[in-house]
Amino acid sequence: MSKIAFNQHNVTIELEPKRGFILDRNTKALASSLKVSSVYAVARDVKTKKEAAEKLSDILGKDESVLLERISRDKKFVWLARKIPEDAATKVQSLGIDGISLIDETKRFYPGNSLACHIVGFAGMDNSGLEGLELMFDKYLKGQQGKKSIARDAKGRHLPLLVRRHIPPVDGCSLILTIDEVIQYITEEAIQKAYEKYNAKGITAIVMDPKNGDILAIANRPNYELNNFDLSDSESRKNIAVCSYFEPGSVFKIVTASACLEEEAVSMEDIFDYENGSWQVRGRTLHDHRGHGKLTFREVIEQSSNIGTVKAAMALGDEKLDKYVNLFGFGENTGIDLPGEIPGFIRPLKEWSRYSITAIPMGHEVATTPIQLACAVSVIANGGLLVKPRIIEKIIDSQGKSIREFSSVVKRRVISEGTAFKVREMMEGVVLRGTGTRARVDGYRTAGKTGTAAKIEPNGRYSKQKYVASFIGFAPVEDPVIALCVMADEPHPQYFGGTVAAPVFKEIVDASLRYLQIAPKEDI
Repeated sequence: MSKIAFNQHNVTIELEPKRGFILDRNTKALASSLKVSSVYAVARDVKTKKEAAEKLSDILGKDESVLLERISRDKKFVWLARKIPEDAATKVQSLGIDGISLIDETKRFYPGNSLACHIVGFAGMDNSGLEGLELMFDKYLKGQQGKKSIARDAKGRHLPLLVRRHIPPVDGCSLILTIDEVIQYITEEAIQKAYEKYNAKGITAIVMDPKNGDILAIANRPNYELNNFDLSDSESRKNIAVCSYFEPGSVFKIVTASACLEEEAVSMEDIFDYENGSWQVRGRTLHDHRGHGKLTFREVIEQSSNIGTVKAAMALGDEKLDKYVNLFGFGENTGIDLPGEIPGFIRPLKEWSRYSITAIPMGHEVATTPIQLACAVSVIANGGLLVKPRIIEKIIDSQGKSIREFSSVVKRRVISEGTAFKVREMMEGVVLRGTGTRARVDGYRTAGKTGTAAKIEPNGRYSKQKYVASFIGFAPVEDPVIALCVMADEPHPQYFGGTVAAPVFKEIVDASLRYLQIAPKEDI
């Protein structure tokens, strides 16, 4: 058969592979693919083009003139509608128009709709990843296209039994995440309540296993619906947890406390005069939320005293403080496998001013991401190690065989186990006696640190209306299994971390520990 004759009596169709699943740690689907139909035309074979366009317009909901233009092209293959509803496909089939045919494709479907939207991301009409893990691991998920050439009779009708050439598609691989769908849902519910109650501009929460770095949940508000991603805007699609940074405020005091205790610049029971809440130092005035007389360093952290924290840091010195800021991982990417991560900002030691030692110890002059803070608090929870956050456990092929595994990674030791234990004890005091009492959970020992940071206005001054409220912590204290970072951007009218973020921590911890079947203790 000549090439011309072959082309006249055959049409080549690309066969779309089935995109791989995105599954949670218990293999529950967060993203799957459904079989759907698409409509195409062998334009040269459509005899009554205007009539065909008119009939198809009603079924497909497309402009008749657009369809007519496509059918009128001098081509063998042209798309008319992609991935249409099942009832529409049935109607197209019943028309029996020569040259108009259906082909099986797959459409991305997200069972939870908005659940874990900033992690999963979405794929477009051509099944290419556009956001989140769908984008970052597109080469694994999308598979390889196939082809087949189908014979046609003299009237252009397909003869499905006469397949001239068939190269089957190779289905995509699937991702198995460290995310737990239940803990993700718990986290989303908790932040939604706070988002609405405190009129926040944004809010994020990260739940992490502090020992191995497994991310159990990342949730942000605003969010969007994955099944209707085309209706979303860039702001709602932004993953605040890894793509935004803030001055952390007082949650950063765990870094200062760790450094001071590790280097033995102070002890937990050292007593300082806290100047009744107002202290002139290096030409500026430091204030505490309320006045204190004398406090131990333990009480400094419990009551979140700015003055006490700076006095301890000055005893430590600039160089050693800078050393621990870097050891805790600030100013560098955590390496989480999500697109768009930024490193935050820390000023090099050589660029510190004479005021920096009065600002950095309490979380000013630095900018951190929520994921960095989750990793930092995990250092205290796990005994002093900085672990890389892990969001993917492994990648498996369409037959279930593992083709790539993501092991837990310990980056470095930051502080000794003894220092970590001391800071853990201080953070439990924050919940029991200090600024974080609203994070206390019946039946479980919890530890944490509150933060309330004024945002910087365009004029370079700290705002008196816009704040970031935060809480970082872990539980149970005796053997931590989850570490959390909760951060709310511009909540109002309440804006203190202990008021806005600590209750979110409490709700997530309470529900998550019970789900993980960690029994509460009656005497706590």
